[in-house]
Amino acid sequence: MLSVALVFTSLILLLAGPVLAQDGNVLFHQMLKDGLSLTDDVTAPLPAPTFLGSSNDTLPPSEVEKRLQKLARAGGVKRFVRNSAVAPIAIDTDSISNSEGQRIGHLLDVTFIVHAPLDWVQDSDALNSLLGVDPSADETEDAGAASQVSPEELAKLGIAPTAETESFGRISFPLLDRVMVEGVIHAETQRHIEGAPGDFVTVAWHLDPRFENSWSPIERDDLGKETTGDAKPYRGLGGLITATRLPAEIAGTNSEATIVQARFVVHEPVDWFGGRNQLRSKLPLIIQDRVRDLRRKLADSHTPSR
Repeated sequence: MLSVALVFTSLILLLAGPVLAQDGNVLFHQMLKDGLSLTDDVTAPLPAPTFLGSSNDTLPPSEVEKRLQKLARAGGVKRFVRNSAVAPIAIDTDSISNSEGQRIGHLLDVTFIVHAPLDWVQDSDALNSLLGVDPSADETEDAGAASQVSPEELAKLGIAPTAETESFGRISFPLLDRVMVEGVIHAETQRHIEGAPGDFVTVAWHLDPRFENSWSPIERDDLGKETTGDAKPYRGLGGLITATRLPAEIAGTNSEATIVQARFVVHEPVDWFGGRNQLRSKLPLIIQDRVRDLRRKLADSHTPSR
C-alpha cells in the first residue's frame, strides 16, 4: 500500500526538478486563496504553510521553535527534531464534507524532520526511489510510475508552461490496493536556496483538469489475477509541499536538518471503499513507516557537512 502524502512528496519534488524561481508562484497562491475543487459544489481551501511567513519568507528561530512545540505536543521539540529514523512525525487529518454532511474527502497535514541539507533532500535519489516510485520504470503491482508530459502533448492543449517554474507529470499509482489513480499532475515550484538560514522550497500541485484524469477500481478475476475496472473521471487531488531549514540552534547537532511539511487534499468517492473510513484509519501508520524509511535512506547516503 502506498502513502499518498509521501508518494506525492517524492513524485512532485522529482518532477519539479532543480528549479530556481523568485516569483510567479501563481498556483501556490491560487491553492491558498481558492483551494482545490473536489466536486462541482465543494471546494477545499488549503491552510498556509506553518514555517513560511505571508511574504514567503522564513520565520525567526524563536517562532520556528514555538510552532514546532505545538506540533510536538507533550513530547517536546527536542524529541521531535532528534536525529533518528524513529523521531516523531506530526500527522493531522480532517474530514471534508458536502452540504449534506456526507464525508467526501480528507485534508492531511504531515510534518517531519530529516537530518540532511535542504537542497540535498530535494535532489536526492532517496526521494526518487521512495516507496518504489521510479520515473524510469513501468508501473508494477506495488509501485507507481511517473513520466514527464511531452512538449507536443502540452502544445496540443494550448499549454505553454513557464519552463523555470512549472512541470507536468503523468502519474499512475494504486491506492490501498483498491483504487488505481491515473492522470497528469501540474506542479509549480519556487526554490530559494542560497546557503542561508532563510532558504526554502515550495511546491504547489494538483491533478490538472485540462487532462483526462481518472480512477478505476482494482478487482480480481476468478483466478485471483488483479485487473482494473472501468475508469471514472477524477480531479480532487492536490496540495502544497514546503521544505525549510531547521535553525541550527534548534537542531542541536553538527548536521544540517530540514523541516518538511506536506499538506494535501484528496477527494474520496463513496465507491472507493463503500463509505468505510479506510484512508483516515490506514494512512497515519503507512506514512509513519515510509518517513522512517526515507530517513534511513538519507542517513545512509548523506555525509554531514558542518
